Amino acid sequence: MHQPNRILPAAVNDLLVDPRFVAVLRRSGLDSLDAVFAYSEGQLLDKPTLDPWRKRIRFVLSDGESESTYFLKRFDHPPSGARRAIRRSGSGARSLAGNEWTWIARLAGEGIPCLQAAAFGEETRRGREVRSAILTVQVPGLSLESWCKQWSAADRATIRTVISAAARLVAKLHGAGFIHRDLYLSHLFFDPRRSVDEALCLIDLQRVVRPRWRLRRWVIKDLAALNYSAPASLVSRADRVRWLRVYLGGKRLGAAGKRLAYRVIGKTQSIAAGEPRERR
Repeated sequence: MHQPNRILPAAVNDLLVDPRFVAVLRRSGLDSLDAVFAYSEGQLLDKPTLDPWRKRIRFVLSDGESESTYFLKRFDHPPSGARRAIRRSGSGARSLAGNEWTWIARLAGEGIPCLQAAAFGEETRRGREVRSAILTVQVPGLSLESWCKQWSAADRATIRTVISAAARLVAKLHGAGFIHRDLYLSHLFFDPRRSVDEALCLIDLQRVVRPRWRLRRWVIKDLAALNYSAPASLVSRADRVRWLRVYLGGKRLGAAGKRLAYRVIGKTQSIAAGEPRERR
């Protein structure tokens, strides 16, 4: 398999930085882990379900010629349960931010379109994470969840194109052994200005795993999450079968494909049963 050339990160004080972002981070004073944790500009993306040891901030930085939007995730003294999840993920990372930094690099290395990481830093003590942070660049376009709120029957051609592109992307993800574990339409971004196979981008890789066994069980969970989040008003049953056929390589659904479909339907029903009534 052809893999794109990797850009090796540069060491900037106690951060690892994509060389393309060294200048803008130095210009903005975000050139150390202390500076990243002291940063208080931008919009705090807080919500009731977000643990207090996690912080997410959205802000804009300028390189002197243009501006770009960035997202900063900070983790301060994460609990033991979160640290254990990282050890089980298969990334080999030592921190929560390091986990996403690693998965971004590995997915990009496999040619799977995903968000871009600008910088990462971590502090550990006796092998235990004290704090960590990762800075990513805003993905172009909108999430498929947002697009679905805008699309109608008049956008049928675009919807069918996106369905096939999404099937190919997820097939590539699973074919490389990766499981997203949060594969909802909100985590797939679509930019209509790009060519079909470059228009989709996967975000939020914090929960990615590369399991050594029971891969099919994990695959079904991913597919069910995507199936559950696709609105019936825009994505018909025939569309879903077509999606699965593309995902499986464009073949007719044989016995194995039908078994997979039934298992995905069953898991989708389980997800729906666990959701609050108003969200269903």
